[in-house]
Amino acid sequence: MEMGIRFTGFGGQGVILMGIILARAAALHDQPIGPDGKVRRKNAIQTQSYGPSARGGHSKCDVKISTETMHYPFVEIPDFLVVMSRQGYAKYIHDIKPETRIIIDPDLISERPSGHVFKIGATKAAEELGTRIVANVVMLGAMREISNIVTYEALEKAMLETVPRPTYDLNKSALGLGRKLAREAVHGAEDKG
Repeated sequence: MEMGIRFTGFGGQGVILMGIILARAAALHDQPIGPDGKVRRKNAIQTQSYGPSARGGHSKCDVKISTETMHYPFVEIPDFLVVMSRQGYAKYIHDIKPETRIIIDPDLISERPSGHVFKIGATKAAEELGTRIVANVVMLGAMREISNIVTYEALEKAMLETVPRPTYDLNKSALGLGRKLAREAVHGAEDKG
């Protein structure tokens, strides 16, 4: 199993933090039991890039997760594309395959791609929690629920190791809200399909 995930948005949204948390969850905390009864450790590689201005400019973070040794660190065609800005959408929507799962914030992206698309109103949901700053964590919780690439417990543990202690409760609420929104989006997609 090897999966490539691309997070994209603009600087200041926490796109790179999303990748760091996911890679940490996979490599350190998610150890599934294989069919032979042995623990199958996951490997993770995280790479990042951002435009000339850190805040407000383009930002991208790729994560590769595999139960096998990986010999190439970059995600060329992602299995999951998580988009949190129009600029990121325009730049990376053409670097997908037909089965790529696309997760967008419909309040930030007016385009409506075809294919396997899940609309997660992460920014609006974060505002309901009191601050837009956790929109990335809402989206991360949704992405985990849609992909099932790591366990929820592993993701939550990695998140709590990464965010400041005074924000634990807020971030736990945001992660759980993302999970809930994803379940609603998946059921909506199933109803249409």
